[in-house]
Amino acid sequence: MTMSTPKNTPDHAPDNTPTPGDADDITAENAAAVLAADETDAAESSKTSRLTRRRLLTVGGLAAAAVVGGGAWLTLRRTNSGVVGAAEKLPLVIGGDICAAPLYAAYHQGYFDDAGLNVTLARTQRTEDTKDALSAGKYIGAPGIFFSWLEPIYNGINAKLTAGFHSGCLQLVVDNDSPISSYADLKGATIGVPSLSSSAFAYFSIGLAKAGINVDPEHGDITWTTIDEDSLGTRLTNGDVDAIMGSDPAPLLPVFDGTAHVIESNDGEPFCCSVALNGDFVAKRPDDARALTEAWLKGSDYLAASQANRKEIAKIEVDNNYVAADQSLVEQVLETYGWEASATAFREAIEPGIEDFKLTGYIDAGISAAELADTVYADLGINR
Repeated sequence: MTMSTPKNTPDHAPDNTPTPGDADDITAENAAAVLAADETDAAESSKTSRLTRRRLLTVGGLAAAAVVGGGAWLTLRRTNSGVVGAAEKLPLVIGGDICAAPLYAAYHQGYFDDAGLNVTLARTQRTEDTKDALSAGKYIGAPGIFFSWLEPIYNGINAKLTAGFHSGCLQLVVDNDSPISSYADLKGATIGVPSLSSSAFAYFSIGLAKAGINVDPEHGDITWTTIDEDSLGTRLTNGDVDAIMGSDPAPLLPVFDGTAHVIESNDGEPFCCSVALNGDFVAKRPDDARALTEAWLKGSDYLAASQANRKEIAKIEVDNNYVAADQSLVEQVLETYGWEASATAFREAIEPGIEDFKLTGYIDAGISAAELADTVYADLGINR
């Protein structure tokens, strides 16, 4: 089968950080002066991809200032994320996980471009709290396990979830000679986890709690050890921890090496990864939020369509250093996911997920799951 050619080539590298704009306002009164000023550096500007004010004013007929309402002049304002308008950069987080494949597919297949959205990929550091950064508006969106967003949104971060992509990307792994075979066996164990705010910690805490294990990091039945993801497999095989948990590919590396095996996964859940968007972006620009979510879901559809497509995206993930893994491993992992992207089914899955998450003690057991689901989820009118 012949693979389709991505609209954006694999060497279309992600931004490391969103490009900040300046504080200038562009109005009808100063438009001519702005155009004249930009003439002087037109040659230099043409050498880069930076959006000039000239381009902003001329593309789409904006050189003639628009009149709004009763004669008030439309002002196009720059923010620290770019120009508010069609050309604004919308940075989406990439953090090194295989399961972000729908984002890579949507980006490289040009689905965001088709929707008129200037999406950039923002590579983050493992130590960065991307949830707080998204809440503050540094990033517009991020893929993530929805369980890991429940507690932060419950506690007031400025974010909304709008759809789900697939299932199956979290793993709980033990060494082959370990006597541990279930959640119940982990009481008193030492478990390595990327962080106590990670998706794996949030999700597997539910299974541990259902097994009667207190997961409180300070006074519970588990000794939690935070380990850099790249070192999870090594620390397990060295015997430093009894088990490791994380998102693909890190916990699977010793599994594919033949030294460890998976005892629990989230492949039985209807969804793991979801679309998380900045709350202000959703509230103030719902049409763009919907278009972005729908384009992102098309990325998941692309992966679901054929094994050839999944192989293509696996190659893109490796060639662009989105993940630190061999292509063959990425291909294997993508074949294990359940590809059922949806907004409506995702909303239905949130409430029982919240009921389960209450067992961990990280959110108030008395809270209404329906009310919290309405707080967490933004209905953008996506009927799929």
